[in-house]
Amino acid sequence: MKYDICVFGGCSLDSFYYKDINGIVPEVPSLVLPGGKGANQAVAASRAGANVTMISRLGKDNIGQKILENLVYNNITTNNIELVEGLQNDCSNIIIDEKTKDNEIIRFAGAIDSFTPDMIDRYSGVLLKSKIVVAQMKIPKEVSIKLINFCYENNVPLIITPCRPKKLSLVDDPSNKELLDKITYITANESECETIFGTSNVAECVSMYPNKLIVTLGDNGVMYHDGEQVVHIPAILIDNVEDTTGAGDTFNGNFATCLIAGYTFKDAVIRSQYAASMKVQKKGAQDGMPYKDELEKYIVNRLMYGNDYMGEFDVALNAVLDASEKIRGQKIMNVRQKNDSTFVTESDLMVEKMIVDEIEDHFKNDNFVTEEFNNENTIKDRTWIIDPIDGTIHYMKGSLFWGIQLAFVDRGETQFSIIYLPAVNELYYAIKGKGVFVNYKKIRVHKDVPLNESVIEICGSLHKKYEEKKDIVEKLLSNNVRPANFMYLNACSFAFANLISGRSNALVVSTKKPWDIVPGIFMVQELGANMYNYEGVSIYSFVDGLDKVLNK
Repeated sequence: MKYDICVFGGCSLDSFYYKDINGIVPEVPSLVLPGGKGANQAVAASRAGANVTMISRLGKDNIGQKILENLVYNNITTNNIELVEGLQNDCSNIIIDEKTKDNEIIRFAGAIDSFTPDMIDRYSGVLLKSKIVVAQMKIPKEVSIKLINFCYENNVPLIITPCRPKKLSLVDDPSNKELLDKITYITANESECETIFGTSNVAECVSMYPNKLIVTLGDNGVMYHDGEQVVHIPAILIDNVEDTTGAGDTFNGNFATCLIAGYTFKDAVIRSQYAASMKVQKKGAQDGMPYKDELEKYIVNRLMYGNDYMGEFDVALNAVLDASEKIRGQKIMNVRQKNDSTFVTESDLMVEKMIVDEIEDHFKNDNFVTEEFNNENTIKDRTWIIDPIDGTIHYMKGSLFWGIQLAFVDRGETQFSIIYLPAVNELYYAIKGKGVFVNYKKIRVHKDVPLNESVIEICGSLHKKYEEKKDIVEKLLSNNVRPANFMYLNACSFAFANLISGRSNALVVSTKKPWDIVPGIFMVQELGANMYNYEGVSIYSFVDGLDKVLNK
C-alpha cells in the first residue's frame, strides 16, 4: 500500500495539569489523553487530509491499546506499529500555566527508547512507498542517523523536528553538519535552533539552509530563507489562546500534507500557521487539531476578519455549496428553450431560488440581479449577481464545463465573488484586496507569458460578435509569432477559471450579461490581468504584448 505520509516516531499518554491563578498545580490531572510528538503529527496530517501510517512501538497493555485505538479513530494505518509484551509505554505530565498558556512537559520515556536501527530495514518498503517521511529526533540517535541516510539515499523527502536538538548540535559535534545537509526539511522552534547552531540569530541560521530550515517564533510568527532573502511571516493573531501544547506538531503535520498536495513552500507555511492557530484555541494536544474542512472555513473567516462583508461572504459560500450539493447527481427535468435560444432546466430554477432564499433570510432588503427571475433588475449598492448554472447546455449533456457563480456589489464596487465548478470540484473565490483562491489555496499567476507559449480562449456564444472574434484569431495567426493554441468554451465560469488557474493565458469575451462575467472579471482584476477592448469585445490577458499584436 502507498501512503502520503509515514510518521516514524513515538506515542505517549499525556496527563494535563492546569495551574490555578496562584500558580498551584493540582494533584489530579484535568485531562488524560493519547499524545506524543509522533502520534500528534500523524493525527494532524490525517485530519488535514493525508493518507497516513505510523512506524512505532507500544507496550502491549491497556495504555498501549488506548493509544492504538486513538490512532485508528483518527484514520491512521497502524499495521506498522509493534505491540511488545512487557514494554513500558511513554507518558508525559504536561503542566499548563493558565496565565501565559505556555506548557512545561515532564516526560517518562519508555517504548520510544526501544527503537532500533533494524526497524529501518524491517519497514523499508513502507518508507519507500511514502511520499514524505516525518520524524522527531526523540528516538535513539543511531536510529535517526540510519533513517536520515536511508531517506537521503532513496530520495524520500524527510521532515525532521529536532525536539532533542543536542543530537544535531553543531557546537557539540561539528560532524552533525553532514546529517543536517541530508535532511530535506527541518522545523525547529527558537530554542531548538539556538541549540543546534549555537547562535540566537535566527536570520543567520535560516540563511544557511534556504527552503529547508523553518523556525517557528511563537507570537512572532515564522522565519525561513527562500533562496533570495529571509522571509518573516507574522503570526496569526488570536485572542483566546487556551493551550499551546501540540501547536508545533499541528504545524508539522499540516506542512507535510501541504507539500504533498502541491502547495508552494510559502503557502504550505502559511496554511500550517493557520492550523496551529486553530489548535491553540483548545485544550489538549490533539483536540484542537483541525480537520481539513474546518481549517478551510477558518482560513476564509480569518481572511475576512475585519472586513465589512464577512457575514455576507459566509452566507454566500454556504448557499453556493449547499445548492450544488442539492443538484449533484439529480435527474434533469423540464428542459425548455428561452427566447434567446439558450436553455433552462428545473435545476437552474431550483439553484437560483435556494441561493436567493438563503441570502434573503439574512439580508432581507438587498437587491438581486439573476439570470432566471431577476434579469431586469439593475445593479446598485448591496446587489447580489447570481448565475445559478452557467453553461446549462453542458450540464444537460453531463459534461464538466458548467458552474455556479455569484458576486456581491456594494459602494459601487464588487466586494467578493465566487465561482464553483461542481463537476471538477474546484472552488474559486476572490475578496477585495485579499487576492484569489482556488480550493482555499492562494493563486499567483505568472504574468507576461510569451505569445508563443500562450493559450488563448474564447468564451460566450460563438455567434455574438463573431466577425470581431474571427478578426482577433486571424490577426494572431498572421503574426510572426503565434499563440501555442486556441480554445473555445461557451461557459464563462469555466473559461474564467481556466484563465485564473493558468490553463489558459488570455480570454476573449463578448457577452455583457452581468451574471456571466462580473464574478470572473472581479477575480482577474484582483490578479492584475491586462484588460482592454477590441471593437466591442473584452480581452483579459496575462500574455506579453498581446494588445500590440491586435492593434497592428
